[in-house]
Amino acid sequence: MFDVRLLIYALLVELAAIVTLLAGQVGLPYFMAYLAIHGFAATLMATGIWLRFPRSFRDPPLLSWLLVFSVAFFVPVLGVVGLIGGVLLGYILPAPRQKTPFVEVPPPAFTPVQASSSGNFRQGDLKTLLLASDAPTEVRLQGMLTVRNMPTRVTGGVLRETLGDRVDDVRLLAYGILDQKEKALTGQIDRALTLLESAGPARHYRLYRSLAELYWELHFQDLVQGDIRELALRRALEFTDQALAENDADGGLWLLRGRIMMSHERLDEAGESFQRALDVGLSPSRVNPWLAELALWRGQYVKVRALMTVIAQETQFNNLSPSARYWSLS
Repeated sequence: MFDVRLLIYALLVELAAIVTLLAGQVGLPYFMAYLAIHGFAATLMATGIWLRFPRSFRDPPLLSWLLVFSVAFFVPVLGVVGLIGGVLLGYILPAPRQKTPFVEVPPPAFTPVQASSSGNFRQGDLKTLLLASDAPTEVRLQGMLTVRNMPTRVTGGVLRETLGDRVDDVRLLAYGILDQKEKALTGQIDRALTLLESAGPARHYRLYRSLAELYWELHFQDLVQGDIRELALRRALEFTDQALAENDADGGLWLLRGRIMMSHERLDEAGESFQRALDVGLSPSRVNPWLAELALWRGQYVKVRALMTVIAQETQFNNLSPSARYWSLS
C-alpha cells in the first residue's frame, strides 16, 4: 500500500503546485516555487507508478523511472491525470491471463512392441522394453541388438540393469555387449602402451594424447565402475599432463583436462583448463558448453545465461538447442 499512499500524496502536492501557480503572483521566485512543488509531486508520482509496474517493466530501473517522471513533470496536470488513470484501469480491467496451476499426471503406459514390427525402436522405448520382464523374449533380444549399435555412454546403465535379468539370453547378450566394447578399448590401450615402450621422443606426444583419450573413453562411455573408473580417470589425467608437457598449445587436450577435473569435482582447476583451451586458440563454440555447465555447478546463473545465449547462435549445436533456447529466453 506504500505506492498507493505515494500517489495520494502526489495528487495533494500537485494541487498545491496548481494553487501556487494560480495565486496571481507574478515573478521568478513564484514560478521557481511552482516548479519545485511540481517537481516534488512528479517525483512522488513517478515512484508510486514505478512501484506498480510489473517486474519486467522496471528494467533498467533508472531509465524506466525517468520515463514516468518525464511524463509527470513535463506534461503538467494532464500527465498526472493520465498516469493515475492508467493505474485505475489496471485495477478495474481483468487480468489478461490467469496462472494455470500445475497438475500431476500419471506416467505413460508402455505398449510392448509386437514381434511382427519392423524392428525399428524409438530410443525412449528401449529402456522400458529391455527391463519389461513380461515382454516377449524375441522382442527384447531385438531391442538388445539395437542397443549394441548405440553409444555405451547412453545405454551402459540399462545394460547393467539387464545383467541380472531372469532370461539367460538377455543377460548373456548384455554381458557380451559390455565386454566387447570394453575389450575393444582396453585392446587399443594395450597396443598404445606397447608402442610407447619402444617409441622415440618424437612419438611420445601423440601416444600420450591417444592414451589420455582412450582412458577417458572408458569413463565417458560408462564401461567401468567403482575403483576401475577412478583408475581410468587418474590415468587419463596423467597422460593428459604428459602430453601437455610435450605440447602445451593443444587446445583439445586442455579441454579434455577440464572435463576430467569436472569429473573429480575440482571446479577451479576445470575452469583454468577451459580458459587455457580458449587462450591457445580452441574455438569458443567447443569450450562454451563446458564453461556453461561449470557455471551451472557453481550457481552462476547469470553467466550460464550469457554463455548459452552465445551457444544459441551456433547452428551446429543441434543437441543443445533446447537448453540454449531455454536459457536465452528465461
